[in-house]
Amino acid sequence: MVQKSPPNHDGPPNHVGGTLASKPRGMSSSVKPMSGRKLVADKLLWETLERWKRSSPELDRIQFLKTVPFFNELSHRQLKTVSDIVFERHYETDELIFEEGQPGAALFLILDGKVAVELRRENHTTTLAILEKGAFFGEMALLNDAPRSANARSLERTYTLALYRNDLSRLIQRDPQTACQIYRALASMVGDRLRSTNELMETEISTDKV
Repeated sequence: MVQKSPPNHDGPPNHVGGTLASKPRGMSSSVKPMSGRKLVADKLLWETLERWKRSSPELDRIQFLKTVPFFNELSHRQLKTVSDIVFERHYETDELIFEEGQPGAALFLILDGKVAVELRRENHTTTLAILEKGAFFGEMALLNDAPRSANARSLERTYTLALYRNDLSRLIQRDPQTACQIYRALASMVGDRLRSTNELMETEISTDKV
Protein backbone atom coordinates (compact mmCIF):
# COMPACT_ATOMS: atom_id res chain seq x y z
CA MET A 1 0.00 0.00 0.00
CA VAL A 2 1.46 3.38 -1.01
CA GLN A 3 1.99 5.80 1.85
CA LYS A 4 0.41 9.21 1.43
CA SER A 5 2.51 11.64 3.47
CA PRO A 6 6.31 11.59 3.75
CA PRO A 7 8.23 11.44 7.03
CA ASN A 8 10.51 14.26 5.91
CA HIS A 9 10.57 16.90 3.20
CA ASP A 10 12.71 17.50 0.15
CA GLY A 11 11.52 20.91 -0.91
CA PRO A 12 10.36 24.18 0.61
CA PRO A 13 9.65 23.67 4.34
CA ASN A 14 6.12 25.12 4.28
CA HIS A 15 4.06 21.97 3.64
CA VAL A 16 0.39 22.30 2.75
CA GLY A 17 -1.72 19.15 2.56
CA GLY A 18 -0.25 16.69 0.07
CA THR A 19 1.68 19.34 -1.84
CA LEU A 20 4.51 21.73 -1.18
CA ALA A 21 3.77 25.44 -1.22
CA SER A 22 6.09 27.39 -3.51
CA LYS A 23 8.75 29.63 -1.99
CA PRO A 24 9.80 33.04 -3.32
CA ARG A 25 12.14 32.69 -6.24
CA GLY A 26 14.98 34.75 -4.82
CA MET A 27 18.41 33.18 -5.04
CA SER A 28 19.43 31.22 -1.96
CA SER A 29 22.22 32.80 0.05
CA SER A 30 24.21 29.57 -0.35
CA VAL A 31 24.17 29.73 -4.16
CA LYS A 32 27.54 30.56 -5.68
CA PRO A 33 28.25 32.06 -9.14
CA MET A 34 28.67 29.41 -11.83
CA SER A 35 31.34 29.42 -14.48
CA GLY A 36 30.41 29.04 -18.14
CA ARG A 37 32.13 25.65 -18.33
CA LYS A 38 30.28 24.39 -15.23
CA LEU A 39 26.99 25.50 -16.79
CA VAL A 40 27.81 23.61 -20.01
CA ALA A 41 28.71 20.52 -17.98
CA ASP A 42 25.42 20.66 -16.08
CA LYS A 43 23.39 21.02 -19.27
CA LEU A 44 25.21 18.10 -20.87
CA LEU A 45 24.67 16.00 -17.75
CA TRP A 46 20.91 16.59 -17.85
CA GLU A 47 20.78 15.91 -21.58
CA THR A 48 22.40 12.56 -20.81
CA LEU A 49 19.88 11.88 -18.04
CA GLU A 50 16.98 12.51 -20.42
CA ARG A 51 18.13 9.58 -22.55
CA TRP A 52 17.04 7.27 -19.73
CA LYS A 53 13.48 8.63 -19.82
CA ARG A 54 10.96 5.93 -20.64
CA SER A 55 7.31 6.27 -21.49
CA SER A 56 5.05 5.26 -18.65
CA PRO A 57 2.08 3.14 -19.77
CA GLU A 58 -1.15 3.43 -17.84
CA LEU A 59 -0.49 0.29 -15.86
CA ASP A 60 -0.36 -0.35 -12.14
CA ARG A 61 2.36 1.09 -9.93
CA ILE A 62 4.49 -2.04 -9.84
CA GLN A 63 4.59 -2.18 -13.62
CA PHE A 64 5.49 1.51 -13.66
CA LEU A 65 8.39 0.89 -11.27
CA LYS A 66 9.55 -1.88 -13.58
CA THR A 67 10.12 0.74 -16.30
CA VAL A 68 12.55 2.70 -14.09
CA PRO A 69 16.23 1.77 -14.56
CA PHE A 70 16.80 1.53 -10.81
CA PHE A 71 14.23 -1.20 -10.46
CA ASN A 72 13.93 -3.03 -13.78
CA GLU A 73 16.05 -5.97 -12.61
CA LEU A 74 13.94 -6.55 -9.49
CA SER A 75 11.49 -9.41 -9.15
CA HIS A 76 7.76 -8.83 -8.71
CA ARG A 77 8.13 -9.45 -4.97
CA GLN A 78 10.96 -6.93 -4.74
CA LEU A 79 8.99 -4.37 -6.73
CA LYS A 80 6.10 -4.80 -4.29
CA THR A 81 8.53 -4.09 -1.45
CA VAL A 82 9.68 -0.88 -3.16
CA SER A 83 6.09 0.12 -3.88
CA ASP A 84 5.33 -0.13 -0.18
CA ILE A 85 8.01 2.40 0.81
CA VAL A 86 7.48 5.11 -1.83
CA PHE A 87 5.31 8.14 -1.20
CA GLU A 88 2.85 9.89 -3.48
CA ARG A 89 3.68 13.57 -3.96
CA HIS A 90 1.42 15.92 -5.92
CA TYR A 91 2.47 19.37 -7.16
CA GLU A 92 0.44 22.16 -8.69
CA THR A 93 1.62 24.16 -11.70
CA ASP A 94 4.73 26.29 -11.04
CA GLU A 95 5.42 24.67 -7.68
CA LEU A 96 8.95 24.03 -6.44
CA ILE A 97 9.71 20.36 -5.81
CA PHE A 98 13.12 21.20 -4.44
CA GLU A 99 15.47 24.17 -4.54
CA GLU A 100 19.14 24.49 -5.32
CA GLY A 101 21.21 24.35 -2.15
CA GLN A 102 18.70 22.31 -0.14
CA PRO A 103 19.92 19.02 1.33
CA GLY A 104 18.76 16.17 -0.90
CA ALA A 105 16.44 13.61 0.66
CA ALA A 106 14.64 11.68 -2.09
CA LEU A 107 14.56 10.33 -5.62
CA PHE A 108 11.49 11.43 -7.60
CA LEU A 109 9.70 9.42 -10.31
CA ILE A 110 7.21 11.24 -12.54
CA LEU A 111 3.93 9.37 -12.78
CA ASP A 112 2.30 12.17 -14.75
CA GLY A 113 3.10 15.78 -15.52
CA LYS A 114 6.16 17.79 -16.48
CA VAL A 115 9.12 19.10 -14.47
CA ALA A 116 11.73 21.71 -15.35
CA VAL A 117 15.25 21.41 -13.92
CA GLU A 118 16.60 24.94 -13.72
CA LEU A 119 19.44 27.17 -12.53
CA ARG A 120 18.63 30.71 -11.43
CA ARG A 121 21.30 33.39 -11.35
CA GLU A 122 20.19 36.89 -10.44
CA ASN A 123 17.45 37.68 -12.97
CA HIS A 124 18.32 34.89 -15.39
CA THR A 125 17.01 31.31 -15.45
CA THR A 126 18.70 28.53 -17.44
CA THR A 127 16.67 25.40 -18.16
CA LEU A 128 18.85 22.30 -17.96
CA ALA A 129 16.12 19.79 -18.81
CA ILE A 130 12.39 19.29 -19.20
CA LEU A 131 11.37 15.91 -17.75
CA GLU A 132 8.04 14.23 -18.45
CA LYS A 133 6.05 11.15 -17.48
CA GLY A 134 8.31 8.16 -16.88
CA ALA A 135 11.42 10.22 -16.08
CA PHE A 136 13.22 10.38 -12.73
CA PHE A 137 15.41 12.96 -11.02
CA GLY A 138 17.15 13.67 -7.73
CA GLU A 139 18.73 10.22 -7.58
CA MET A 140 21.97 11.40 -5.94
CA ALA A 141 19.96 12.06 -2.77
CA LEU A 142 19.78 8.29 -2.27
CA LEU A 143 23.51 8.37 -1.49
CA ASN A 144 23.81 11.41 0.79
CA ASP A 145 22.27 14.73 1.75
CA ALA A 146 24.55 16.84 -0.43
CA PRO A 147 22.91 20.13 -1.53
CA ARG A 148 20.75 19.98 -4.63
CA SER A 149 22.63 21.31 -7.65
CA ALA A 150 19.55 22.85 -9.31
CA ASN A 151 15.89 23.72 -8.82
CA ALA A 152 13.11 21.35 -9.85
CA ARG A 153 9.78 23.01 -10.68
CA SER A 154 6.50 21.55 -11.93
CA LEU A 155 5.35 23.04 -15.25
CA GLU A 156 1.86 21.60 -14.89
CA ARG A 157 -0.02 19.56 -12.32
CA THR A 158 2.42 16.77 -11.61
CA TYR A 159 2.17 13.45 -9.79
CA THR A 160 5.29 11.76 -8.51
CA LEU A 161 6.48 8.88 -6.40
CA ALA A 162 9.27 9.73 -3.96
CA LEU A 163 11.75 7.25 -2.54
CA TYR A 164 13.50 8.68 0.51
CA ARG A 165 17.07 7.90 1.41
CA ASN A 166 16.10 7.09 5.01
CA ASP A 167 13.56 4.51 3.86
CA LEU A 168 16.05 2.91 1.49
CA SER A 169 18.58 2.77 4.32
CA ARG A 170 16.04 1.02 6.56
CA LEU A 171 15.33 -1.42 3.75
CA ILE A 172 18.91 -2.71 4.15
CA GLN A 173 17.87 -4.22 7.50
CA ARG A 174 14.62 -5.73 6.22
CA ASP A 175 15.59 -6.80 2.71
CA PRO A 176 19.33 -6.38 2.11
CA GLN A 177 19.26 -8.10 -1.29
CA THR A 178 16.71 -5.66 -2.72
CA ALA A 179 18.46 -2.63 -1.22
CA CYS A 180 21.85 -3.75 -2.55
CA GLN A 181 20.45 -4.27 -6.06
CA ILE A 182 19.08 -0.72 -6.03
CA TYR A 183 22.40 0.71 -4.85
CA ARG A 184 24.29 -1.27 -7.51
CA ALA A 185 21.95 0.04 -10.20
CA LEU A 186 22.44 3.57 -8.89
CA ALA A 187 26.24 3.23 -8.87
CA SER A 188 26.23 1.86 -12.42
CA MET A 189 23.96 4.63 -13.64
CA VAL A 190 26.01 7.39 -12.02
CA GLY A 191 29.18 5.93 -13.57
CA ASP A 192 27.58 5.75 -17.02
CA ARG A 193 26.29 9.29 -16.71
CA LEU A 194 29.68 10.67 -15.72
CA ARG A 195 31.38 8.88 -18.61
CA SER A 196 28.77 10.17 -21.06
CA THR A 197 29.07 13.69 -19.68
CA ASN A 198 32.87 13.59 -20.02
CA GLU A 199 32.57 12.40 -23.62
CA LEU A 200 30.08 15.16 -24.42
CA MET A 201 32.32 17.74 -22.77
CA GLU A 202 35.31 16.57 -24.83
CA THR A 203 33.20 16.81 -28.00
CA GLU A 204 32.03 20.30 -27.02
CA ILE A 205 35.58 21.46 -26.35
CA SER A 206 36.83 19.97 -29.64
CA THR A 207 34.02 21.71 -31.53
CA ASP A 208 34.91 25.05 -29.90
CA LYS A 209 38.51 24.69 -31.11
CA VAL A 210 37.48 24.14 -34.72
